[in-house]
Formats: sequence, structure tokens, C-alpha cells
Amino acid sequence: MKLNKQASRRLPPEKAASLEEISAAVESLSEEDLWRLEKYARYRLRGIGRAAMGRDHEDLLREAIAATCDPGRRRWNIGAVSFVHHLKGVMRSISSHWREGFNKEEAVLETDVIRTNESGKEINPLLDAESPLPDPERELAAKEELSQIEKLVADRPLAALIVGGMREGSSGSEIKQILGISQTEYETEMKWLRRTVRDKARKAESHV
Repeated sequence: MKLNKQASRRLPPEKAASLEEISAAVESLSEEDLWRLEKYARYRLRGIGRAAMGRDHEDLLREAIAATCDPGRRRWNIGAVSFVHHLKGVMRSISSHWREGFNKEEAVLETDVIRTNESGKEINPLLDAESPLPDPERELAAKEELSQIEKLVADRPLAALIVGGMREGSSGSEIKQILGISQTEYETEMKWLRRTVRDKARKAESHV
């Protein structure tokens, strides 16, 4: 996981939580904390769909904790980020990695998509699905823009989580509920994000 290693190197070891501190934080997770983490893990798995490959929310949370315990993968900045927010950021990164590593060319089984409506009738979207080819240039531009935004928020965990929610198509109210943050916290990060992206765009234009 190249990005994780880069993130780990950016955080000085002296600022990272020790294994003992991580273990204590895990033991200290409250029922509410675990509920919020479970809710976010389920949300991420819904977003990546079949790329989860049968893994559930518990698998994702366990992987996030395991990654945090490995200094070469993820380091928790204990003095700047709460353990819950840290784990959410790690789960976002891991689930994105699962999605990126999933073979999208793999055949879709009809049993994966057939649904039954309220009348008991089976509906197979494969029979009516259209297959429009995306504009390669537009798709590439969108991916590059998203990549730039994700780099900008890499060192700002809450903003990164919000961007992750936006990427999955969640509304502002849904993101606040999933992350368990206030309107003020959400607006603060959004103002920072808009300002940062705008400044980045102006710098890019000045070099054209």
C-alpha cells in the first residue's frame, strides 16, 4: 500500500502512538464508538460493492486496526486525531484499495443483481441495462482532478473523510451523520476545502 507508507513517513515516529497506546485505545472504545465505526464500515462496503469480495464490516475494522499496529503501514497521530477518526480514515483508504484492486472485467453473475419487487416479480437489470461508453478524456480529467483533491486533503483527516463521502455520492447531512460531526465542524472543513482547491486552481492557471 504505497500511499499508506508515504503517509507513515510524513508523520515523525515521536508523534505516532506506541503499540501500547493503540492497544489501550482499542480497549477504551465505547459502545457508541463501535457503533459509529460499524456504521462507517458498512457505508464504505456499500460504496465498493462486489469489490468487498465477501468481506464484512468487522473484517474492514480489523484490517484498519492491524494496519495501525504496523508502523510501516499506518501511524496514528495521537496528539492531533482521535482514534475513531483515525480508524475511519484508515478504513476509507483500505476499502478504496480493495476497490482499485478489484477486477472490474470479472463477469457479473445474474444472481448478484436479480432482485424481487414488492409484487414478488423478479427484476434483472442486466436485461435492460444500457452500456454507454464513457468519454475517455472526460473520465481521465475527472480522475486526475479527484486525485489532486485527495492529495490536498491527505494530511487533514476529517477533510479526507468528507471528500470520501462526497466521492460515494453522499449528501452533506448523510456525511455528518456517518462521521458523527457537527454542522460547525462540517462547514469548517468545507470552507477550508473550497479555499484550498480554489487556491490550487489559481496557481495552476498562473502557470499556463
